[in-house]
Amino acid sequence: MFYNNGTVFQTTFEQEINVPKLGENLAEFLNHIKNVYNICNFKSEVYKKLIFETDEISVIILKLGEDSNIALFFKKEEVKDIKLSSIRRYLTRIEELIDMDEKEIILQEILNKEEQLKKTQELLQSNQQSIQNLDEELKNLGSSELQEEYKRVEREINFLEEDCIKLRKEITNTNEEILRLKEIIERGKNP
Repeated sequence: MFYNNGTVFQTTFEQEINVPKLGENLAEFLNHIKNVYNICNFKSEVYKKLIFETDEISVIILKLGEDSNIALFFKKEEVKDIKLSSIRRYLTRIEELIDMDEKEIILQEILNKEEQLKKTQELLQSNQQSIQNLDEELKNLGSSELQEEYKRVEREINFLEEDCIKLRKEITNTNEEILRLKEIIERGKNP
């Protein structure tokens, strides 16, 4: 498994293979394919799978996520008895697993955003309570000899109110992002 930048994050190859160089070349290959599409003025969409076959080795590259891919290498001797329909069945199953993984990733992202939302809402409530407490303190600071303290409390209230505005905006944005992610799952589409 490798990222678009060539970084390999999981492999079953033995240590005698130069895995970093392999990932680098696979990523470079994907970029060359994009360039071929551009040169030919073909509509360049995100690929789903690429298959390369030689007499001895077959390589299948599948798109996992936005930035991740998997390269499967099959030696001819290992797949002599496997018919093309079997390979298609394996590919279909792998693609189903990839889709499930993407949904799980989205669900995890939703849970993380909901946790972030909860913390932001708690911080907003805390700030609002602090503003109320400081407002009460302001009411008690009426005499002219406490003007310096009065100004300090006013500055603190202004700071907290500005912070509350930012927190409300963050809450709105997080809620919108959660809704967007839920819609992706409901529609069954990739992000």
